[in-house]
Amino acid sequence: MKKEVIYYSSGSMGFPNSVELLENNKGKILEEGSELIVDLKEHKILHFWDRMNELQVWKWKSEYIMEGILDGHTWELKLRNREGKTRNFYGHMRYPDNYNDFIKELNNLFGSEIQDEKYEI
Repeated sequence: MKKEVIYYSSGSMGFPNSVELLENNKGKILEEGSELIVDLKEHKILHFWDRMNELQVWKWKSEYIMEGILDGHTWELKLRNREGKTRNFYGHMRYPDNYNDFIKELNNLFGSEIQDEKYEI
């Protein structure tokens, strides 16, 4: 079994927000400058991977970038499942169609309150 990676970070003005899967089913949540370590239930991690497959996150483009805008919301996602399937994504003011569903799954897994609702100019 490969080391799983679930890492998401985003920001615009102010503090960045991030969630990260740590060893031993621990999760790190960084919101509004505060760090919290939480216990993640195994069945929730497995459900998260199922949802990534259902949402076809593996088929997202590597980059979602709005050209010509220098500031604004940026996001980064790194995933590696137990089978070793790996993808890295980056976005600046652009998002995959089902981005909001993805954010809901992150919040479900980590118990976080990320509010990075997709918005495009």
